[in-house]
Amino acid sequence: MTGPNRAEYDADDPLDSLLSAGVVAEVYPGAVAAVGSSDGVDRLLAVGEVDPERGAAATPNTVFDAASLTKPVVTATVVLSLVERGVLAMADPIGAYVPALDGRERGEIPLDAFLTHTSGLRPYAFSEAWETPDEAFADLYSRDLLEAPPGERVEYSCLNYVHLADVASRATGRPFPELARDLVFDPAGMTDSRVGSPPADVGSVAPTFDREYRNRTLRGEIHDPIAWKLAGASGNAGLFTTATDLARFARALLDGGGVLSAGTVAALSTDRTPELDEPRGLGWKLVRGGSAPLGWSTDAVGHTGYTGTSLWIDLARDRFGVLLTNEVYHGKNGGIVDVRRRFRAIVASGRY
Repeated sequence: MTGPNRAEYDADDPLDSLLSAGVVAEVYPGAVAAVGSSDGVDRLLAVGEVDPERGAAATPNTVFDAASLTKPVVTATVVLSLVERGVLAMADPIGAYVPALDGRERGEIPLDAFLTHTSGLRPYAFSEAWETPDEAFADLYSRDLLEAPPGERVEYSCLNYVHLADVASRATGRPFPELARDLVFDPAGMTDSRVGSPPADVGSVAPTFDREYRNRTLRGEIHDPIAWKLAGASGNAGLFTTATDLARFARALLDGGGVLSAGTVAALSTDRTPELDEPRGLGWKLVRGGSAPLGWSTDAVGHTGYTGTSLWIDLARDRFGVLLTNEVYHGKNGGIVDVRRRFRAIVASGRY
């Protein structure tokens, strides 16, 4: 089944109907959504069981492996915060921070190309042989990862954010999870979020399932292979968070300060790739003209995560929508695309 069964549609509560239908259709076992504005959370809803093996119901406090939401929420925010502080400059070549790349073609690529996925790096690279983060970074830096000249095209790549997290750590001399805490979580009031290490109560974490490398249920373990091997220091994935915490992050951006300056927040929705085939901002996906989802402005920014997560923030219309699921528990049947599209429409309409 590629989409939710809508037979139980309730006109009085379309959001509950949509998310519950996704459970029935086995798009995901459970989901938590948060919708609101800079003024607060208007609706917080949990449906289904996030851990069917243990009969654990989804709750507003369920922690999810947010996968690639790590990229904009954590890594891009850390990098931009360091730019605001003068620690980094987006025009700097990455080789200025990573000695192993100095003097190489990849070392000449500016940091902003990694933020916008225009570096030319291949989408992914991984080795089961990696034993330590240092070994993993050494291997990645020794490989030929360039597939296109920098700036020629938008090519979504986890490797861009692996590089950026390493740059942030090298420039500050601090572990990436600490930077995430000090520059993102604490300023936004995200009390249940962390990178790499889940909460002490692993039972509160929605499990995922790794069918490619570990062939088992993962409880409190990072699903993404690179982030797993890099112990959460990779920047491409590894964020464990709740819908409530992501709502706090969204509100911090909509308030125009706190996590990032008002000027930087306003720049997030600027199309940095106007001549290329896909609109990209600083860490965020953008919409362009008629491609904007119904009811959302072209100042909306958003992102998705492989595990079944998504976050959209409309900077012009002061609204946000968080949708967290553990879709990979069932094996990704494709139905999440339809659920996300309909969720965005409900959020924009205010019928939640």
